[in-house]
Amino acid sequence: MRLLLLTIFIFTLFVVSCDQYPQDDYEQFYVVETYLVAQNELPEIYLSTTAPVTSKYLFQDYAVSNASVTIDLLSDDKDSSIEQFYSYSMDQQNPGVYKPRVLHEVLPSRTYRIRIEDLPNDPSASIVGYTTVPDTFSTLSEVPDTVVYQSGEQIELKITESVNPDRQSYFIFTTISESPEFESFTPLYLDFYDEDEEDLGDYVKTSSGIVNEENFDIHPNGTLTLKYPWIGVAFFGDNLIVANTVDDNVYDFLRSQSVQLGGSTLSPGEIPNVLYKLEGGIGIFGSLAADTIRTYIKRPSE
Repeated sequence: MRLLLLTIFIFTLFVVSCDQYPQDDYEQFYVVETYLVAQNELPEIYLSTTAPVTSKYLFQDYAVSNASVTIDLLSDDKDSSIEQFYSYSMDQQNPGVYKPRVLHEVLPSRTYRIRIEDLPNDPSASIVGYTTVPDTFSTLSEVPDTVVYQSGEQIELKITESVNPDRQSYFIFTTISESPEFESFTPLYLDFYDEDEEDLGDYVKTSSGIVNEENFDIHPNGTLTLKYPWIGVAFFGDNLIVANTVDDNVYDFLRSQSVQLGGSTLSPGEIPNVLYKLEGGIGIFGSLAADTIRTYIKRPSE
């Protein structure tokens, strides 16, 4: 799942000082990145520090080794007791990457806590975060095996409801090309692509950004239908379309990050900080539920 969302959560974008106006002296922060996916095994956890704004961020250069890392399954909400805990160990071949010691299938609609302790050079420090995993859902509509690009037969996704008693559901749709070649670019992305400045792989995964449940057609039986926008398709050929419903942490991170990247009319001194939802560190401890469909995007001239 890190592969699905990594294009959204680019570590170099939270080279912290989000109080950059004016730029203060650099302060180092611990950075966490991991996403629990409902009904998938526990994921790897990436732990590093931030880099000064004058330095290029490469994970391996700022990886944090030999910390104590645990994920707890709680009995109820974030203030409840631990029902089960799952310890992690660092991958000796990849410093800063921590893997679970035992298998556990992430449970939907349950709350998990991450605990990171015994941090190098600061043994008294710790990082704590919580996530409530979204309820699962499934795709109901039969998407055609082949769809002609920008034809009247637009890709239509019909899904079951992801139940959340506290709020509407938030979705992110990611299109993943299975045949990413220069000759396969759709016209829009061919115009975007700068061969001298960019890597073709940067376009393999494209994201819709956050789509609120209210943007769907909501049917009396609770199912939802969304017409998938053509702007989300970067390559002709075989494509995977992954529908993700996200927790509060991912939602808050993305909407606050978009403001940092210019997604508002606020002046620099008024821009609020990115919302990380972690105590003792920054980054993202989030969760989601996902379902995937496959289709072939055909050129209109074929």
